[in-house]
Amino acid sequence: MYGREIKAGYGVRTVAVSVTFTMKAAITSLLLAVVVALSDARMDALRHVSTGKCPSITNKQDLEVVPYLGTWYEIERFEARFEEGMDCVHVQYSDLGEGVVEVHNMARTAEGEFADIVGTATVLEPGVLLVVFPDGIPAEYHVLDTDYTNFSAVYNCEQLGELRYEFAWILARHTTLDQDIYDHARKVFQDNGIDVSHFQSTHQGEDCPYST
Repeated sequence: MYGREIKAGYGVRTVAVSVTFTMKAAITSLLLAVVVALSDARMDALRHVSTGKCPSITNKQDLEVVPYLGTWYEIERFEARFEEGMDCVHVQYSDLGEGVVEVHNMARTAEGEFADIVGTATVLEPGVLLVVFPDGIPAEYHVLDTDYTNFSAVYNCEQLGELRYEFAWILARHTTLDQDIYDHARKVFQDNGIDVSHFQSTHQGEDCPYST
């Protein structure tokens, strides 16, 4: 095709420029397609998206898995699409052995039905676990701080270009938190440069279908 069009030096340069632009356009389109696909995948899971870099956070370096096992209740969260309309959210962590923890999330849907999903978590580094659910994207679970008996401050942020995708939870061993412990949990996020104004309360109460 190009051979028939090349008749002189100028033609060669013209075709070269055309091919270069075509390749650049193709590469740009491919990169944009990848970014859109990744964005769509994240957006399927997440509502809280903003511009800027993920904050530099400090995980709980001496996190111990065994005392962290058991039931935790969600007190507050950053709104996430996979939790949209859900309340009574709680999770059961169980030891499966060989460094693997079962993650059993439970909640009541907006339609009033009980919903649950089971995944696994493994320790990546101190204070960080990799959580995987069926047909889901593996995600890091950063424990910023916990006292094991009252609260846990959990966070994750994923960077995609200029966008950051944030998950955050305040968990408790009971369905409520004392005010001083709650204030401390929020301060943990603030000390890590995380905007706590994005937190939304999760309903917990006697009307919830708790399984434990």
